Amino acid sequence: MPKLKIGVAGAPRGASFLAGMHSYQDRAEIAAVYEPDRRAREEFTAETGVPALEHYAELLERVDAVIVASPQHHHVPQAVAALERGIHVLSEVPAAVSLEQARQLLATVRCSDAVYMLAENYCYSRPNLIVGAMAKAGVFGELYFGEGEYLHEMKSWHTDPTGAPTWRHFWQVGRSGNSYPTHSVGPLLQWFNDRIVAVSCVGSGRHTDPEHEIDDTVILLARTSHQALLNIRLDLLSNRPHLMDYYSLQGTAGAYEAPRADGQEPRVYLLGKSPAERWQPLEDYADEFLPQRYREVAEGAGHWGADTFPVRDFIDAVIEGTPPPLDVYAALDMSLPGIVSEASFYQGGAWVAVPNPRLWDAGVGTEPGKEAPLA
Repeated sequence: MPKLKIGVAGAPRGASFLAGMHSYQDRAEIAAVYEPDRRAREEFTAETGVPALEHYAELLERVDAVIVASPQHHHVPQAVAALERGIHVLSEVPAAVSLEQARQLLATVRCSDAVYMLAENYCYSRPNLIVGAMAKAGVFGELYFGEGEYLHEMKSWHTDPTGAPTWRHFWQVGRSGNSYPTHSVGPLLQWFNDRIVAVSCVGSGRHTDPEHEIDDTVILLARTSHQALLNIRLDLLSNRPHLMDYYSLQGTAGAYEAPRADGQEPRVYLLGKSPAERWQPLEDYADEFLPQRYREVAEGAGHWGADTFPVRDFIDAVIEGTPPPLDVYAALDMSLPGIVSEASFYQGGAWVAVPNPRLWDAGVGTEPGKEAPLA
């Protein structure tokens, strides 16, 4: 079988997927990158030897699949353009930035024969994979509470060297609510095997950098369809060290907590297995629960090696014709709570329903496609 030809939209972020692709070089190869910024194009080609193109349409002429690693408001338009041509899509996060985009994406995926997958790499970190397997095996019992925190001081990212606003100036800190939810929400939804049905969103006020619309800290409370409660914190402005991957869960038979500072380690407590009222290192359970296919990370892969696996799973889904682990419904379940959180924020934290994309009729039509549950 010929190798899958993959293109990348967005050189700066897209470069982090190269390690995963190189580790699968018997199955796929990078054909070209699309990057509108001339300097970034030249740097990418100089460093990788991969052709860099000025126009997205030209990229689509050369590839079987595309990794959409552009600024977040371009994810849906670029995914749609590819899917309509039968080109497979691995999309960076979030999947969409508005309800309109979400419906458009769903309609296009339902009508396309191409594979769509979300590249939520935080679902693939080593601790999160171990906890996910433990939760699936039921060792924590019934899960009823979880936490996720993404605290990433990014003030220097909001303007370029000339002082002009970057895309993040509006799309991440120029909006109220949780504008970047999937890193925190994604792993929790996988562990809980659930979806969020309602959210309440409040903020701390603007203190550190009040020129931005977003509050310094935003808290998103979420209720799931199984009546679990999730507490999600987003902070892109406060002056503090990063804490981009904090999670916890509580079940009827045990608990998990990620580390909060250097020198700490992920820990679990399992009723009847752990010493009485004592934590255990999560790593004690790695040999038993870490899935075999996720044990070997690609050299140079970013985000603690987690960038290895979304691209591998995507390539396997395309070549083998299997469902992708994070399909369009999982992608929207992770993204929609952030989209509707803005309405809750402006209503003083009122609970707002999160739509279930499985019940949308977008793309169903009179001749529904393979992904049309309302058919």
